[in-house]
Amino acid sequence: MKTYEPLDVLPGDIQANWRASLQRAVATEEGVFRLVNARRTDPASWEGQRIVVLVVDEDGTPIPGVKVAFSFSTADWYTIAGDFQWLPPAPHQAFIVPTEGSGQIDHVQGSPVKPGQPGGVTVYILEPEYSSDVVTGAGMLGDHTGLHLTFQLRRVGVFPVLERLARIEEQLARLEGG
Repeated sequence: MKTYEPLDVLPGDIQANWRASLQRAVATEEGVFRLVNARRTDPASWEGQRIVVLVVDEDGTPIPGVKVAFSFSTADWYTIAGDFQWLPPAPHQAFIVPTEGSGQIDHVQGSPVKPGQPGGVTVYILEPEYSSDVVTGAGMLGDHTGLHLTFQLRRVGVFPVLERLARIEEQLARLEGG
């Protein structure tokens, strides 16, 4: 289990080097996917030249089968069905792919970010019942450094195991002390 805190802004080096930004979502009645980690990839690793997305649940456990949208100008158009409880960013044009068993999926970024310009990919989770934070300006730097983004599902009424255990321990302490 891993404890995450939602990001309010992207780390400074990502804002500066990629000119990327974070748009925080308004949670639906069911919950929201929050961006909880963003880091550079190692250009000499398998992550180089990629935007890697990891999706985890409230306990930090990877979730397979979650649809990730990599939106860019030459991607396929998609339609929002009536069951969507939120409106993904326009244009609704993206390469949509589910996370694998590891809870991860990646997208190869073909062209590098040009100095002083943002990258050409917008990344978010595309599940109808949950809204999602959105990262704009993703891409790869000229040295083949990409981005690794972690989104955590935060469902209404679902608490991480560690938080539930802490509550139980507090109740036990009150019972034992009384």
